[in-house]
Amino acid sequence: MHYKKLLLILMFSFLLACKNDHKKDKNTINNETITAEKTTYKEQIDNTCIADSTWFQTTGGIRKTPPPNEGPTSVFADNSTVTNCDFHQWSWQKFLWLTNETNGVPFFQDHLLQITSHGEILDQRQGIILTDIAQASSKTDILKTNKMVNANKKTDTVYYSIHVNKLLFETMKTYAPIAKEDPLKVNGISFPVGALELKISWVAAAALADTSTYYITDGIINGEKTKIALLGMHVVGIVENHPEFIWATFEHDKLAPKYDWDKATPTSDAPVTSTSNYLFFNKDSTATVKNITSGNGIYENVFSVYKFGVPVKKEMKGSFNVQVYMETSQKGSENFTNIHSINEHVKNQLTDIWKNYFYNGSIWINTEGFETTEQQTALLDSLGGNLSQSRKGDLTRGSVSAYNITMETYVQVGFSPTSIHSQTVDNLVNCFSCHNTSGNNNNRSPLYISHLFTGYLKNLQGYTKEEIKEAHVNEIIAQFKRRERQNN
Repeated sequence: MHYKKLLLILMFSFLLACKNDHKKDKNTINNETITAEKTTYKEQIDNTCIADSTWFQTTGGIRKTPPPNEGPTSVFADNSTVTNCDFHQWSWQKFLWLTNETNGVPFFQDHLLQITSHGEILDQRQGIILTDIAQASSKTDILKTNKMVNANKKTDTVYYSIHVNKLLFETMKTYAPIAKEDPLKVNGISFPVGALELKISWVAAAALADTSTYYITDGIINGEKTKIALLGMHVVGIVENHPEFIWATFEHDKLAPKYDWDKATPTSDAPVTSTSNYLFFNKDSTATVKNITSGNGIYENVFSVYKFGVPVKKEMKGSFNVQVYMETSQKGSENFTNIHSINEHVKNQLTDIWKNYFYNGSIWINTEGFETTEQQTALLDSLGGNLSQSRKGDLTRGSVSAYNITMETYVQVGFSPTSIHSQTVDNLVNCFSCHNTSGNNNNRSPLYISHLFTGYLKNLQGYTKEEIKEAHVNEIIAQFKRRERQNN
């Protein structure tokens, strides 16, 4: 009798497993889980993309994250063994190292130089100097806060600062004058390993009814000293074998709602609403793709489209309307899972103010088979304006739709999208859409991927700050038009 009961239990378990497997198949395409937004951390952590315990070591109660190894003895030195997770680990460790407390402020404030977009050093001893408000996409793309989160019911504008280490600054100062005299003389030259630049978004702390979860510091907004809150940060650095930089981005947890992919269909967008107020979204509002389109003059009620910069879409599978990872040059499930995993692992161990910020992905180029700087430089130059292309077989890796909600707000789905549901791999926008070697004629140098380098070069050539900004925007728009012609 005992054996009969055991046999029945085993048969029932087998049938239940088959039922569950069948149910799972309905939510899976090409072995990539399409319910990644809803899977639990326990399910996601199986791939072990996690933080190292040394990142959380403390001295006198203050976190002292060591800097990541980036050179010839690092994981990046062997292109045949470096993994997707290695890049995400570099991104988080670099961010934590930059936010180590040093002399009462984060390391980046104490050790990096604040500079303008055209290469002039700013004196930040009295506070972060803020005057720039335009996003990279257009001079007219401005981001403003939801007045309902302000005690005075007043909207505030987002500002941006740029910070670099001395290695990047000195490289820029050395080679831009040479490029001015003879562009061909910088061919093959790239920023050295360790070069670093940050772009950070800020808002006046008075814009927040509750500042307890934000990093607050001294700032000077248009000449007026005030307290400012950090919203987001791009961390852009050179590691071995990657003269194109790794482009990583971080945001505060509660800035804007996410697009509701559950309600979207393959032929229709889901209007965006919220039951609670966000810094950039009023709960009494409804948003559409127009709210995140460049040049529309809409400065509020924006939302995030692709979580972790991993592009998805809706697709019919039989009678089921399912969410799937878009087929790109990077396996979406691997990238999403690794980011989700390391985010949870880091956040569960952080105890300082930075636990309220998350990593929204990074992007880089697969340089396997191109083992020297000369080969990598030639590769980047040959790709030109196609550096950002993310179709199957292309070389972009990581979050192929990487963005920051405070910095690439209006180009998450391109410059002039008519809908979200119609987006394809050919329309994807990422950092390399703007930062590439296109338009440099015979200039074969990854130096031009940095807008700081080109901005400083244009400054030496006599351009004004406004003309430099306009030139960058025009280059970006021209690049997108070229891509549209290629894809059509």
